Amino acid sequence: MNSIALSQVNLQAPTQLRLMENQAHIEELAHVYADRGSFHELPWVAYVAETNEYVPIDGFHRLMAIEWLHNQNDIQTDANTEEVEIRYSKFDTMSEAIIAAAGVNATHGLKRQKGDIQNAIRTLLEVDRIGFMENKFKLNKKKIMATVKCSARTYEQETKEIRAELERQRNIAVIELYEEGITQREITSRTGVPQKTVSRILGESNTHSAQMTQGGGEEKVHDVNFPQGDPNTHSAQMGQEDEQEPSVFNHITMATVAANPWAEFERETEVSTKQKSRKINLCDDELIEILSGLSSQQRTLALNYLSDF
Repeated sequence: MNSIALSQVNLQAPTQLRLMENQAHIEELAHVYADRGSFHELPWVAYVAETNEYVPIDGFHRLMAIEWLHNQNDIQTDANTEEVEIRYSKFDTMSEAIIAAAGVNATHGLKRQKGDIQNAIRTLLEVDRIGFMENKFKLNKKKIMATVKCSARTYEQETKEIRAELERQRNIAVIELYEEGITQREITSRTGVPQKTVSRILGESNTHSAQMTQGGGEEKVHDVNFPQGDPNTHSAQMGQEDEQEPSVFNHITMATVAANPWAEFERETEVSTKQKSRKINLCDDELIEILSGLSSQQRTLALNYLSDF
């Protein structure tokens, strides 16, 4: 059995994945501890080498109850409120500690409230984005469910907003790559998005663009699923939007998170696809015949692509 001074435990650690603590529950636990001097299930505390601190993995409410009791002058008790018995572990990084804490309240303790599981999932994506995603735009459903210990129905509910945001980012990325003259096959290779999905996204984009052209009116840009116009203007709009709207990965913790863990992989993929490209030699008449069968937008993309050679 291990014990630790309560003052050594960081009760503000990012391993608390609930949106908020329940004060009424804390005080109820405090009275139980005052009477018994212990809890039936010991709090789980871990030492994190990365930050050189002790953090709760399970039992935030129990530890806060002891702290609350320690600060009360009108409650008489013989219970030790300065040192607490714990289950002890050690982790190298805060990320490991957070992952261990993600599902601890699934079967015991105060029932998780609305938003608690979503908050846990968002935090997991921060501390190990690659580990909990199948590709840059798709969550790893099986691993997330196993870590936070939730049902498929709960997963679908709690990740609805996250998946919608990732889908939006995926659509923007696909369209921007296509506008750069990248082929659908290369887009699939770079992003991990199936080519069938790439084709659907681009088809919807073309339909949207055609409808806007026929309408001849002005549109207020508020949803950038289908960007139009000058790419530089689009980039500026995206920059403003990023400053105004929270991202999936904006939740703050103490753990170290890579800005884009796929960056190195994407660079290698881009170099590889460029090396595989081959210059196609056509005579002028053949080229003119091919271009004449394309739309104005397609001719522009084709000429931009050929100019790279």
